[in-house]
Amino acid sequence: MAKRKLNTYRMATWGMGVAIGIVLLVLAVVLLKGNTDKDNEEENRLTVHWSLIHENAGAELLLMEENAEEPVSEENAASVPSEETSSEESAPSENEVAQEDEEVSESEELSEPISEEPVSEEPSASEVPDNPSIDLSDPASVLANWEFIPAGTVISRESIDFENIGQYFIMYEISDEVYDFINNKSYRENPNVGLGDLRYFKLLHYNFNHELQVGELIVAADLQSDFIGIFTELFAAEYEIQSMYLPDNYWTGDPTSTDSASIDVNNTSCFMYRPATGSGKLSKHSYGRAIDINPQQNPYVSYASGSPVWSHENANDYIDRTTGLPHVITEEDICYQIFIKYGFTWGGSWANIKDYQHFQK
Repeated sequence: MAKRKLNTYRMATWGMGVAIGIVLLVLAVVLLKGNTDKDNEEENRLTVHWSLIHENAGAELLLMEENAEEPVSEENAASVPSEETSSEESAPSENEVAQEDEEVSESEELSEPISEEPVSEEPSASEVPDNPSIDLSDPASVLANWEFIPAGTVISRESIDFENIGQYFIMYEISDEVYDFINNKSYRENPNVGLGDLRYFKLLHYNFNHELQVGELIVAADLQSDFIGIFTELFAAEYEIQSMYLPDNYWTGDPTSTDSASIDVNNTSCFMYRPATGSGKLSKHSYGRAIDINPQQNPYVSYASGSPVWSHENANDYIDRTTGLPHVITEEDICYQIFIKYGFTWGGSWANIKDYQHFQK
């Protein structure tokens, strides 16, 4: 009996131990699974975290690249300093130009243009700014782009083919670009002269520094061979002309005062649709049949009162035609002789009025 009780006790104890072992085993499995899930969750969390970091970094890099390529908006452009001032901001107004020109009286100050380009709100009709295809050091490039090299440009002797100098005295029909530049300025619709009656003349001349300089004129189409011959001969004689820009570069709002502004800077010009000075009739300039050469040294002077009267103070030193100063046109001057040879008449030969700058045909 006692032995049976002992066996029963042992079996109960063993059963409890087994049960406890099973419970402990279950707990261990549960704890191990919990830790594994926790580790997986942490791993997943870290994976998601880094994924987000890379996505954000990629998005930021893409945004930076897009911002780098995006042009400055008009709204922000005002806050971005420019390396160069625009021509409208840097160029003086037409009234300022006229006022400054009237204040200049010394011939030395007028021996060169104020800048390499004429003062104007618009570029020259032939100007092609920053054109990389024009290499002024290359004779072939100079010749190929001759029509588009701006007036006033100085060309080195090495870039000019002196054996074929006629290549630099070329007449062109009035292009759309030239028309846009002169329309409602030196040219306007009229019953007397049309665009077909005119030619744009691009040429080479010596300036007052005896440099080779590009010039431009608009002349009568039926006189184009005369003008080519005259200026080719003047060039061969190395005759100096300060500048030859279209007078539209000095436009003041009306033809008469524009002509005066051009004279004030000693600019040689030809065509301007306007009345003759002191007359209601059209000037020969209106047809491109008259030209004014170095007007500072060769002024318009009236002797009607018995004493000389002139308008431009820059001509003060040139009223006396016997001083022997350079660039003064007399009957002994090669300029006079060449124009007369081609059938032009000279304003210096007129009676009460002497227009020493003026040749016409």
